[in-house]
Amino acid sequence: MKAGLITAPRRIEIIDAPDDTLGRIPEELASIPKVTVQLEKACLCGSDSPFFNYDFAELKANNRRIIDFVVSYEKDSVYPLNLGLSLHECVGTVVETHSAKFKVGDFVLALPFDQHGFFSLLTLPENRIFKLPESNVSKEEILLCQPLGTIIYGFRKLPELEGKTVAIIGQGPIGLMMNSLLAKTGASKVIAVDCQSDRLSLSRKTGATHVINHSQESTSAKLQEINDGKLADIVIEAVGHNESAIDLAVGLATHDGFVLNFGVIDGWHEDHFPFGKAFYKNLTISHSVGAALPEHFLPAADMIAKGEIDVSSLLTHSLPFNQAQEAYELFVDRKEGAIKVVLDFESNG
Repeated sequence: MKAGLITAPRRIEIIDAPDDTLGRIPEELASIPKVTVQLEKACLCGSDSPFFNYDFAELKANNRRIIDFVVSYEKDSVYPLNLGLSLHECVGTVVETHSAKFKVGDFVLALPFDQHGFFSLLTLPENRIFKLPESNVSKEEILLCQPLGTIIYGFRKLPELEGKTVAIIGQGPIGLMMNSLLAKTGASKVIAVDCQSDRLSLSRKTGATHVINHSQESTSAKLQEINDGKLADIVIEAVGHNESAIDLAVGLATHDGFVLNFGVIDGWHEDHFPFGKAFYKNLTISHSVGAALPEHFLPAADMIAKGEIDVSSLLTHSLPFNQAQEAYELFVDRKEGAIKVVLDFESNG
């Protein structure tokens, strides 16, 4: 089979690997029946970006060992990174099963461990496989039930939304899908915040009632102009890998407001958290990570399959998986208006 291998900062190669290579299955789950999936489509996510974009050898040299549960800093050379990094939004067809829950030919979502999912044949325990509904939507669209499921999982922590003003910082794929969900909840205002005008133009199409370009105007002042002189009742940080985003989120929240930290942190941002500002605003702050159950992803798959949420506009690029280098560059550098970049395992280019 084929697998992805990050061999240096901003360099990923496609190599041959044995068909029985496993992607970091925890020892305590080794006895659970396994299912092997032939990957068909995968999609890049912001949480994949650091593995490609960061120089982990330099981080090691500077004693900034982030994501150390995945990156092996104890090796003489950090590179290459672990085989299979980094993909975790994956769909395909079951080609072998030791589980009574699945049969050969089932079309499924496969959820790798710790983003070790860049394998053309992905073998996982049955509890990391989710059968997808039959639908007229494309495989690429139904694939987005994985990130949408993580949003549904995170939104369970939100307070009552009826009549509230909600600001979403970050209008990448996650923020844009959040707009669509929030538009259905009864929130009075859904305010999208980003630095890229092309993404903000899409924000309105996905449900935002207002947009703010953080690079062109005072975000706080504009928010208060939109919201009758008040800050937001609820602020969602959907940027990730950016120490200033949570600071902005706290700044935009009203007194006694709520902040959801959804974006993935890198591990060096703890010293930058605005504890004082959050304390004196009396904010409630929550976090969300770890969606991994059927009730997280299958409702999202149904919503997409039934056309309740249209994700097609987010799918901007699709490349054969053996062009992973170009795909990661497109996604990480936000070239050509890239939002969601698909790796197509059904095409060899």
